[in-house]
Amino acid sequence: MFFSLCRNIARFIGIETNKTSHFERCLSGTTACLALVCVYFLSRLFLPLPDSLLVVASIGASAVLLFAIPHGALSQPWPFVIGHLISALIGISFYKVFGASFVTGATAVGVSIIGMHYLRCLHPPGGSTALSCVIGGSSIHAMGYEFLLYPLLINLLAMLALAVIFNNCFSWRRYPAALNTSLHQEINEQHFIERDDLYHVLEQEDIFIDVSAEELMHIYNAAREHAKARHKRLVSTLPK
Repeated sequence: MFFSLCRNIARFIGIETNKTSHFERCLSGTTACLALVCVYFLSRLFLPLPDSLLVVASIGASAVLLFAIPHGALSQPWPFVIGHLISALIGISFYKVFGASFVTGATAVGVSIIGMHYLRCLHPPGGSTALSCVIGGSSIHAMGYEFLLYPLLINLLAMLALAVIFNNCFSWRRYPAALNTSLHQEINEQHFIERDDLYHVLEQEDIFIDVSAEELMHIYNAAREHAKARHKRLVSTLPK
């Protein structure tokens, strides 16, 4: 009774069963740390403290996605780069028109989310970038739209390059996700459930999840093969 209650509470508050290895967890943290150190030193070339830390803070949230969830839909190059850039563009524009205030910053974040949705580049840390462009320091405000090119774009490209290098050093990590050849092989195979079925359900439910339909198909196919193997082992143990 008690354990059942604990499981229900954990499910309600969103505690997922994490089966990743200790090595994978440490690898995510180590690579993210190295990438952020590089971003910090690049930012210091263009912005003084503490304004450079605001840039690192907004991109720092992206490090969680790029190095802990490199296969996620929100972690891919287009959402990462364009999500930050469009959010920064909106944040700078709102500051120039309405000035620096938290209400202006909150509005810029909301508009950034809408813009990222329509451009198919939804990237959660983009909201932090939009906010920092509105309520950031004087040096960020003084740069205006130049902030989009340096240090922001330079930092984004540096982080992207590090994500490609670090993640692809390990066979089970492929970044961008398009480099995962197993997904391409499964696309041409015929299954009872196809990608269009998954897209249809997502559209009908009107939800967005941080995983592509291809990745869902891969998980589904792998789970089905595992279930078949488990069933065969179970049958083989039955008395004849």
